[in-house]
Amino acid sequence: MKKHMEMRVFFAILFVGLCGILLYGVYTLSEEDGIHSNIRSEIVTEKVKELVNEKLESTNERMVLSERKKYQIILHFPYGSDWNSIIRKITHFSLYFILACGVYITLMILGVHKTMRFILTVGVCFCFAFADEYHQQFTGRTSSMSDVYLDTFGALVATCIWTVISCMGSCISFVVRKINVYYD
Repeated sequence: MKKHMEMRVFFAILFVGLCGILLYGVYTLSEEDGIHSNIRSEIVTEKVKELVNEKLESTNERMVLSERKKYQIILHFPYGSDWNSIIRKITHFSLYFILACGVYITLMILGVHKTMRFILTVGVCFCFAFADEYHQQFTGRTSSMSDVYLDTFGALVATCIWTVISCMGSCISFVVRKINVYYD
């Protein structure tokens, strides 16, 4: 039993460390002024545009009409040159989705009840998102509650997915125990 607990603590520390690295990365990116942050996301945006363009050009002859139209729509998105904003929003959602996964798994390893896991995971992610946006006010960037909401939504989606997986695992475990009791 002691060895089992040592493994749980080891993996909990591992996930806390991974979450810490992610939070440090988010905080470091928030430290950048608006100009450098925008330049960084424009570089990523241009790479994404290039990849979409390459995909469209390289498979154009072999692509079915529906696929060609899909890539044309992606390439000429209704927001036109606002790809940068979209990439930034996807990044916000994704980072907090990943953070919520790490927090939820850590709490699961530590044996926290499902309801508390859900509340704590979303709460921790919301608090960090809020603190991060507040912090941006002091770096010459604008802070936005819509970013906090988007971050929290990413965390909420991840937490819901993990909660469903956890409930399914509990149901399967319950059924297996009942079957074992019946056949013993």
